[in-house]
Amino acid sequence: MIERILFASDFSNITERAQEYTLNIARAVGASVTLIHSIEPIEGAIDDDYVAKLLSSRKQGAESQAQSVLKAFKEAGVPCSIRIEVGRRWKTIVEAAGSGEYDLVILGSHKIHEEDKVYLGTTTHKVFFAVDVPLLVVPYK
Repeated sequence: MIERILFASDFSNITERAQEYTLNIARAVGASVTLIHSIEPIEGAIDDDYVAKLLSSRKQGAESQAQSVLKAFKEAGVPCSIRIEVGRRWKTIVEAAGSGEYDLVILGSHKIHEEDKVYLGTTTHKVFFAVDVPLLVVPYK
């Protein structure tokens, strides 16, 4: 049974369709949703004040963008929470999914090259092979 869905979003147009699927599935089965957004770390200068300020600014921007997603879910009657992480996108998704809190992971994907027949971008590819819970990949069209 699906009770808790982890929806990974980078707030791009690639994840808009995945957001629609997440909302519709959650509403249909009565599941709650956690939106996870990952901010890629800046390598090499962990103690640097500038880097800390930059990451803080990116986190605030992501929290602001997440509010519109949260609003859409709330208006549809779907409980939704936000999880903003600093780390490699695929790793934060896999770690969150592996926490035992989620029954399904949903993410959007795109083709790496237009001539490709498979919709597995870099993050989706890594998540696909590392995640322990069911995964729904929604292709961008």
